[in-house]
Amino acid sequence: MENAVIMTGVVNKCRRERLRLHYLAAVELTTAHGKVVRGNLRDIGIESMFAKVEKRSVGLLLLGENVDVALSVSQGKSRLTIGFPGKVIRADDEGFALIFTEKLKWWPIFSVFPMNEQFLFDIVADA
Repeated sequence: MENAVIMTGVVNKCRRERLRLHYLAAVELTTAHGKVVRGNLRDIGIESMFAKVEKRSVGLLLLGENVDVALSVSQGKSRLTIGFPGKVIRADDEGFALIFTEKLKWWPIFSVFPMNEQFLFDIVADA
């Protein structure tokens, strides 16, 4: 029985990792009270994401707090911003894990247009 629990945890973690893409994008998290936390996307899945923020911003959001998420992806001088609601489910020294209130409808953007070296160079050069 104990092995079944361990194996289930491994399977869930593997499935979660398979559905998560490492992606570079600017992130803006806005609370209902107008607090804004800015950072960078570390990874994104169809149901969740992790936003890296500066250490001074880590305590600004509470677990369970609802936020409006704005992801901005740039390529050259073109920018695409995707907005959706989320909820803070974990905080650590690097930032916040969020779960989406519904599955991300824009998921194909991240899976069909993976980052490449030029894309990464464009974003870093504009920062």
